[in-house]
Amino acid sequence: MKIVHSFWSKPSLVGVSSLEKVHGGWPHPKYHYMGWALSCLTFKKHYNDVQLVTDSKGKEMLIDTFNLPYTSVAVELNKINHYPEKLWALGKLYAYKIQDTPFIHVDGDIFIWKRFNSSLEKSELIGQHLDNEENHYHTSMHHLEKNNISIPQELKDDFAILKRFNSTNAGILGGKNIDFFQEYVDRAFHFVDKNLEKVNNKINGSSFAIIYEQYMFSALARKWDIEINHLIQYNDTGIMHLSDFFNRYLSKKYVHLLAKTKSSLECYHEMEMQLLTEHPDYHERICSFFD
Repeated sequence: MKIVHSFWSKPSLVGVSSLEKVHGGWPHPKYHYMGWALSCLTFKKHYNDVQLVTDSKGKEMLIDTFNLPYTSVAVELNKINHYPEKLWALGKLYAYKIQDTPFIHVDGDIFIWKRFNSSLEKSELIGQHLDNEENHYHTSMHHLEKNNISIPQELKDDFAILKRFNSTNAGILGGKNIDFFQEYVDRAFHFVDKNLEKVNNKINGSSFAIIYEQYMFSALARKWDIEINHLIQYNDTGIMHLSDFFNRYLSKKYVHLLAKTKSSLECYHEMEMQLLTEHPDYHERICSFFD
């Protein structure tokens, strides 16, 4: 199984109106690149093939400047630079689209201390966990409809049947069903392109992203009756706080500094300490760059 990172630098360098993705959500670019380094290096300990999909600026920073040990680098994301930076999840979608063998895409703020289990790796479709809290999906859908975003019929049909969103979190996303990913990404981009002229300062990029990336993925899997195997099950979520670095001592050995946790002093400080302890050379390289 190969691991894929994607880094579309435009959202993190230009930033969005809400500042949610400036420096990838970290409080300073130093921590942003430390996070990328620790994520790459922890996955390289457990997987032989860790690939990067990025743009020219991303390659300049992650490869040419910090020399992160990716197995291969694909400079593909310049092709989406005509999209507004608030559509930050499009970099991930494009990375899914260009895969032609089984893969697991992981966000750059995820860290592991053991390999994923083989049953997960062999799955048709893979996700991080099923979102139990659906308020943000309801809020996001209302926000989009209020701003005249046209919602695809397959999403309307899915909600009409289930009366809930039942959506997979895309901290990790992948699987061996490559045909599914080709169709899913095409439909997600069609959804975005159809509404592109309406993506203005009023549209919240993250609210749009969880619908065109996460809900679209989940709804299409149900539509085509393809099971999604989640790394974290319902009974795990109550006892496992994803952003807690103590998780490295628990069974999952998995940390995800999702959303606003990256701006928490406790979280980004612990991430830095992990990099300093496990890979002091990379820590020094990044600190020296920003001195």
